[in-house]
Amino acid sequence: MKSPFVPFRCHPGKTPCIIFASLLSSGSALAAETATDQTLTVTADQPGTSGSYYQDTATTATKTATPRNETPQSISVVTPQVMQDYQVKTVNDAVKFVSDVTQGNTLGGTEDGFVKRGFGANSDGSIFLDGVRSNQGLSMDATIDHVEVLKGSASLLYGILNPGGVINLVSKKPQYQWNTHISGESSSYGGGTGTVDVTGPLGNGFAFRLIAERQREDYWRNFGVNEHTLIAPSLSWFGEQASFNLSYVEYKYDVPYDRGTAFINKKPVDIPYNERLDDNANHAWGKNKRLNFNYAYSLDDTWDSHFNYAWMQRRYDSNEVRTTAINPTTGVVSRRADANRGFNHQTTYLSWDISGSPEMWGMQHDVMLGVDYEQDETYKAYSYRGKVSKTFNMYDPVYGEEPVLSSSTYSDEYSNLRTNLYSRSLFAKDSIHLNEKWIAVLGGRYQRYTQTSSHGFVNPTSTLNDRGNAFLPQLGLVYKVLPDLSLYGSYSRSFTPSTDTDDEGNVASTEKGTTYEVGAKWQVAPALSTTLALYRIDEKDMSVYINGVTRSIPKARSSGAEVEVNGELAKDWNLIANYSYDKTEIVKDDINPDNVGNRLVNAPTNMASLYLSHTLRFSWLPGELRAGGGGRYVGSRAGDPENSFIMPDYTVADAFIAWDSSLVGKHTQLKLNINNLFNKKYYSSSAGNLRVIEGDPRVVYLQAAVDF
Repeated sequence: MKSPFVPFRCHPGKTPCIIFASLLSSGSALAAETATDQTLTVTADQPGTSGSYYQDTATTATKTATPRNETPQSISVVTPQVMQDYQVKTVNDAVKFVSDVTQGNTLGGTEDGFVKRGFGANSDGSIFLDGVRSNQGLSMDATIDHVEVLKGSASLLYGILNPGGVINLVSKKPQYQWNTHISGESSSYGGGTGTVDVTGPLGNGFAFRLIAERQREDYWRNFGVNEHTLIAPSLSWFGEQASFNLSYVEYKYDVPYDRGTAFINKKPVDIPYNERLDDNANHAWGKNKRLNFNYAYSLDDTWDSHFNYAWMQRRYDSNEVRTTAINPTTGVVSRRADANRGFNHQTTYLSWDISGSPEMWGMQHDVMLGVDYEQDETYKAYSYRGKVSKTFNMYDPVYGEEPVLSSSTYSDEYSNLRTNLYSRSLFAKDSIHLNEKWIAVLGGRYQRYTQTSSHGFVNPTSTLNDRGNAFLPQLGLVYKVLPDLSLYGSYSRSFTPSTDTDDEGNVASTEKGTTYEVGAKWQVAPALSTTLALYRIDEKDMSVYINGVTRSIPKARSSGAEVEVNGELAKDWNLIANYSYDKTEIVKDDINPDNVGNRLVNAPTNMASLYLSHTLRFSWLPGELRAGGGGRYVGSRAGDPENSFIMPDYTVADAFIAWDSSLVGKHTQLKLNINNLFNKKYYSSSAGNLRVIEGDPRVVYLQAAVDF
């Protein structure tokens, strides 16, 4: 069933109408009906209507809604229905459904960190929120509608980036139809989550949305708690020639700081899977804030202008009792109790662009010209470093060690630690429709940057003062063999000056990447598509973090293949299937030449996943049942550049069943999710042999939700 939103006037096909439809989308299928008096009415599916695992358009590759088969790069979309079915709570949950993306260094579970086509780590700048680089640490929250993953270099439109790709989280927008969504969830770990989401029209083209959430859930290991409180208001307005969206999010959190387990003599230490080597003082707590404003204005029937402003802040403190050595014979663990106070990471982003689809020289051009400015500031006020102790025995653990915050443990070298990165850019992109079959994509970005780093209150010291510029081209070609089948190829470059610092205060060097990609996209059915991609990435001055120390890899390479199938197999049947093969290797290593030919850290050679869902209806049961499940296979991965230990491969299965009806209000849902169905023990990522992250065991979530 569909119901109309508030009607408004515009010229059919004009970009503002498309922009407005995009702003309204939050997991609803949009439709437009044009009457003879040029009045356009936008409609959306009611809550509870079965959604799809397929989405035809994506904005991440072009900053505008573009058919995926006209983009010369691989793009994956984790749709709102997938997010809802499988209870996606983290970015790591979302990328389970994407080929060639797996978990990397996560800074003890306090930050998102992913390896994409062999490259990436925490704080590599590849996580975006509504097209703006995120500094939020853990970026997924209740405001996120769906996730788009652009593979390969995206520096043309987004500047400083790792060559593996971009993970863009797209937020929910205000709707022009009243709806109140209330949900409660309980976890088998203990504790749960409550959420309220209210949206509706305010008149005169305005609509609002307010999302609030409270979570307190026990951590799965032998101690720790995940806790957060979220409040997120947003406001949209649409006029005849202009529109805007204004949103604000405040997220207060307290999460475990868990460095996982250790591999000694190429195997995990012999202690219970859920038992921690650190201490119950280990946690990080703070508050994230973000403000986003975007404005669109239609200049005429062809050209539109867009302005974006974003500000993000992440303020937090942390305690970490670190493992520095282990004696597997005696069980003695050498540990150091450290603390950090006054982290303050801030990002300011401004962009302006003009885009349109003019006819020139007998061809259609999809043109975008723009400028942007980005300022990333990473700061830590005080650092405390304890002395190494050897009083903890992992075979007979007694917890209770805490960091001491005093002049005796204060470290001036790691205090007043400030790293700033400022960048200014010009970019241009043109997709030239040479004829009905050929599309040529030409673009380039000229980017200037300034990077500084310093530390110390007592002895102020400047450690980095770097200025530079880069020209980042992108070339692509799309050939439409048939309306539903296209072939493509692309070439692009990337560079990544880092704002991340290791445990010793070092800033990673600037990385430079070159990406080559060819592939095919086939629309098998109206709501089912498949993508095949072959690629090669060459990276210079790559940095990895091993046991808290920066390691430089002068040259590295990744080459592989990906295939993805997503969408509706038949009525009420939805499928996600993918496979990736990725050969990674160290091409040059000045520190240890014996590493040449070794695999890159956290990069599996083989990955695959298969998920299937089905909607059932019975005459004896009101409403409908939706059930699904599947699994993901991740191959073995190297734990360090020396490949001194290997994390074994694993397969983890998930399942869900949901009942949707009109029992209460407009829509009622009861849902059961089981993650890691067979309680598989596995190792998801490494930051060195003393910092190996263990995957979550089986967990059951029971949720009830009502829409009014």
